[in-house]
Amino acid sequence: MKTLTTRANTSGFTLIELLVVICVIAVLAAVLLPAHSGPSRATRVVCMSHLKQIDLGFYLYAEDYGGKFPMQVSVMNGGTMEFIYSGHAFPHFEKLRKYMNESQPFTMLVCPSDKSRQAATNYEALNDMNVSYFLNADACHTNNPSQTFFAGDRNLKSNGQTVGPGLLMVATNVDLNWSGELHLRGGNLAFADGHVEWSKTNELNSVIQHQLLATNHIVVP
Repeated sequence: MKTLTTRANTSGFTLIELLVVICVIAVLAAVLLPAHSGPSRATRVVCMSHLKQIDLGFYLYAEDYGGKFPMQVSVMNGGTMEFIYSGHAFPHFEKLRKYMNESQPFTMLVCPSDKSRQAATNYEALNDMNVSYFLNADACHTNNPSQTFFAGDRNLKSNGQTVGPGLLMVATNVDLNWSGELHLRGGNLAFADGHVEWSKTNELNSVIQHQLLATNHIVVP
């Protein structure tokens, strides 16, 4: 009887240890996994909100300029057409001055995941290092806007190479992808009709192939 009691106690103690280990693993999984994925998703949502507000600002500009975005209007007429080939993005974003409701809209131009960029303090100080988003200079407000991408996260890869600042010519047969620098497994795209979508890494080429023009001029900050 004494031996049986000892074995029962030993078996019970081992089972308790096993249950404790399982509980610890479950708690760690519940705590650590959201800590890893939560901020990533949160910053993605904030980034989408920024692009939505940027999209709305340019949409309001187009309403005032015959359905044209700043890149399709000459400087003489209040646009930024002549700045396209400079490769700089910030002159186009400067046109949001009249259309952003917030007193300090500069944080809208920076993705919270983009640690290499800082929000500008005023429009006079605005430059490409204060912008996280590219613009499609050929995006049209009136012709198939729901399929026409207008802006998006700057972390692009073209034919396997990371895209740097400047003007990028994107043909419909180019292999365009996300680099993963700002968001894991995808990026955000804003369209000419005002909506914003999350685009997975393997979906960007499909968007490019559905553009009306054979080549699009992308201005990357």
